[in-house]
Amino acid sequence: MKKLSAILFLSALTSVLRAQDAVTTLAGQALVSGAANGTGTNALFSDPAAIVADAGGNYFIADSHNHTIRKITTGGTVTTFAGKPGVSGNANGTGTGASFNTPSGLAFDGNGNLFVSDTGNNIIRKITAGGAVTTFAGVAGSGGFLDGAGGSALFNSPLGVAVSSNGMVFVADSGNHCIRKISGGTVVTFAGSPQIWGSANGTGTNAQFNGPCGLKFDSRGNLFVSDANNDTIRKITTSGVVTTFAGTAGQDGTADGNLATARFRSPAELAFDKKGNLFVADSFNQTIRKISTNGTASTVCGAAGISGADSGANGVGRLFNPYGIVVAADGSLVVADTYNELVRTVIVPFKLAFQLTGATHTVTLSWDAVIGKKYQVQSKSDLTAAWLNFGPPLTATDFSLSATDNSVTGTKVYRVLLLP
Repeated sequence: MKKLSAILFLSALTSVLRAQDAVTTLAGQALVSGAANGTGTNALFSDPAAIVADAGGNYFIADSHNHTIRKITTGGTVTTFAGKPGVSGNANGTGTGASFNTPSGLAFDGNGNLFVSDTGNNIIRKITAGGAVTTFAGVAGSGGFLDGAGGSALFNSPLGVAVSSNGMVFVADSGNHCIRKISGGTVVTFAGSPQIWGSANGTGTNAQFNGPCGLKFDSRGNLFVSDANNDTIRKITTSGVVTTFAGTAGQDGTADGNLATARFRSPAELAFDKKGNLFVADSFNQTIRKISTNGTASTVCGAAGISGADSGANGVGRLFNPYGIVVAADGSLVVADTYNELVRTVIVPFKLAFQLTGATHTVTLSWDAVIGKKYQVQSKSDLTAAWLNFGPPLTATDFSLSATDNSVTGTKVYRVLLLP
């Protein structure tokens, strides 16, 4: 049994116990840097950064210090998709015929093209589904700031990248402290004061950022930014209005809670799940955070300020400077655990809710689930009694599950176990 969520029913008294995380290693060896391909722990990475998933459920990782883009198939096999392992450069070409310099950010467009923030080269690259790499914008080796035609525009240490629903490419131009937009082959500044760092809210270039890192669009077209050096999460509307969404500029910390009182420490990449919850790789806190649609920040896994590589459930899992994050098709998280040289899988904590109806006290239990995972509902009528299975295990076919007890009287305690 991996983890549980429990609820106590006693007359009108209820108590909800929140389940903890479950962390496992998908690929790589803890604290072992390398470029080996293979399956699971036979593969090696060197400071993996951003991670994204394609339509088929394969993962792509910006393996930054290997100067490559790696691919993990649905079967867990790691291969080199593009770039020369351990060799930096800026050559265009196909697959390992191309070269990168410390790639950090990744994003797919609707046609299956992969866009890469080639950070060390100060350029944005494009990789087709067939692995053909070209320079999309910027001048290799020429860091600076300049808007204009893609081939002459300049970037300074670009990090996160995101593609809008209409195909425009947005870049967290970290060294220039602004967000750039690439449309129709032209680069413009979308938000932030170029080369001026700060935390001011405002519209377009009247706003300020400080080392923006991760970018992610929500379902309504708003662009969310992890403003790393401000220790905040910012929101940019479709019209370019910038506000502080979570955290307070200049006040780092670990606090969970409402968006104004929550604190972060150098947040990195971002990811939305299908329900609109925002997940944050809170890198210097060594944790994964969740900002729920109700406006509450919580810690999903890891221990604030404590690094490690432990796998396990119920608060055991540890991370070391997590950077990349993506929501898998089954609802779990996949995390680039950068300084551990690992790619991890995280089962997000779920909360067991209930609804009481009818004269016979019918109780309906419901909880968030990961597709394909099995859950066992258990109950007992006395706190000192042994747990009894309530029906057979349930296999999730969607992102939520429920079970109903039609005859509840007196005291009854329930829990749900995530089965191995």
